[in-house]
Amino acid sequence: MTGTPAEFDDRLTAYFETRARQREQEIDDRLAELTPRERSLVRDAAVMGYVLGRMDERAKVEFPKDTPIFRGVVLAALRDDENFHVLRGACHQYTEPGAES
Repeated sequence: MTGTPAEFDDRLTAYFETRARQREQEIDDRLAELTPRERSLVRDAAVMGYVLGRMDERAKVEFPKDTPIFRGVVLAALRDDENFHVLRGACHQYTEPGAES
């Protein structure tokens, strides 16, 4: 890369901001495909999973609000190619393991 350190920092900052906007759009696009009930169920499950995972008092970490937890879980599911088939839009209904046949 050429340029001054300040120019490099500006380009890197712009890149990170662009990627953050793209991730937010990816989450919005997937959530738009869900019904209000489905979004509510995913939100409840995401928040409860996060809270249960953080119940260890030794962590001494403030809980974020529900919306950042919810959106973070959706993004994580979108990044996983092996799991979360319904949330990723790869199928429309969960099937119990072994019941595929």
